[in-house]
Amino acid sequence: MNRRPDTVSLILGLLTTALALGGLWLALGGKGFDWSTLKVAAPLTLVVIGIIGLAASRPRSDR
Repeated sequence: MNRRPDTVSLILGLLTTALALGGLWLALGGKGFDWSTLKVAAPLTLVVIGIIGLAASRPRSDR
């Protein structure tokens, strides 16, 4: 019996990881980021995480 992943936990974990990586980058002396880049990167990251969530929550077909 295969268990399905918990989609909500997966999405929250990915979002938290993205925020933690951003904080780590700034804490380790990464250059401040360009806000115009963030305007593109933030929505794109959310779309990718949403697609991963949709794929994880899709019912499995037994073929």
